[in-house]
Amino acid sequence: MQTIETLRSLGRIVGGKVLSSTGWSEEAVHLADGLIGGAPTTGQRLDARGCVVLPGIVDFHGDAFERQIMPRPKVSFPLDVAMLETDRQLAANGITTALHGVTHSWEGGLRGEATARVLFAALDRLAPRFLVEHKVHLRYEGHHLAGEAEALGWLSSGRVSLLAFNDHLPGMRRKPQKWQEWADRAETDLVGFEQRLEAAEARGAEVPGLVGRLAAHARLHGVPMASHDDQSISVRGSFQSLACRISEFPLTLSVAEHARAQGSPVVCGAPNVLRGGSHVGAPRAADLARDGLCSILASDYYYPAPLHAACLLAADELLPLEAAWALVSKNPAAALGFEDRGEIAVGKRADLIVLDVQDLRAPRLVATLSGGRIVYLAEGERLHG
Repeated sequence: MQTIETLRSLGRIVGGKVLSSTGWSEEAVHLADGLIGGAPTTGQRLDARGCVVLPGIVDFHGDAFERQIMPRPKVSFPLDVAMLETDRQLAANGITTALHGVTHSWEGGLRGEATARVLFAALDRLAPRFLVEHKVHLRYEGHHLAGEAEALGWLSSGRVSLLAFNDHLPGMRRKPQKWQEWADRAETDLVGFEQRLEAAEARGAEVPGLVGRLAAHARLHGVPMASHDDQSISVRGSFQSLACRISEFPLTLSVAEHARAQGSPVVCGAPNVLRGGSHVGAPRAADLARDGLCSILASDYYYPAPLHAACLLAADELLPLEAAWALVSKNPAAALGFEDRGEIAVGKRADLIVLDVQDLRAPRLVATLSGGRIVYLAEGERLHG
């Protein structure tokens, strides 16, 4: 049986077809001190014959961790248990860098400020035990005026890798039939939820000022920004004027076209690709990817989605595999300013996956490496001393 210490001594990956920064090759990938090296190294070797070796997935936006915390309304589990289980799921789906969509909202409960605080603390506390890298994508609800000071502090501290501006309140107002569901998530009753919604809505005139101040602070501290669910070109344009460059889940084709024309990365949901369309009426992500209008695919609410969506785009011949894989590795890393990952190149982090793609419609993950350490291995016989 391999121990964690012996797994850490991996020196090279051999026999696979490697997607390097310069294209496909069949050269061995050498590893040293958690990085991709340029010279042969000692240590164990991983046999990747019959597989491709790809950069690990950089997941731009994922909130499936919420289901580990609250799998059913009003049923919560300890954060350490939830986040360690999330960590295992990430490793088992080839995600080596995860940006958790931590919501800072007026709602309260699962997406309230108290949960955000304890999540930050849990991520710090559990960092030495995590298999992959966990980072924070702060999803700020624009009507949450009371949360400004805390958010400014988080942005100043360097603990936020991405600031996304959300405004779900108008949509919630139009769907009273779902208020009970949202009240349960917010850990209040129906009357309490409606009161919170009305109190937030009453301060709507103050939202643009808040957004401007948060954006200025993010610019000051070099935190990239995204706007969420852009419903019109004018909305996207207003965020672009704040140097909020990334358009996350645009709701119309015209917005996606406008964002790309402005040089903005466009983020789509990988589940949209897998399901053949959006569950909220947004454009088909596969079509946007084919037409060069989608530059990033994110797990959104389903961690297996990025790996399978990229392979499906290749299986359907909408994109070559290397271009499809860039949507879940190179492109999100570049948009987020993560210059040390997203590609297989000398000096980059050894965040890698070994993937059996004999059937692109049913790819099988063989191994995941995070910082040069094997954190998931489906076939132990491939590891040799």
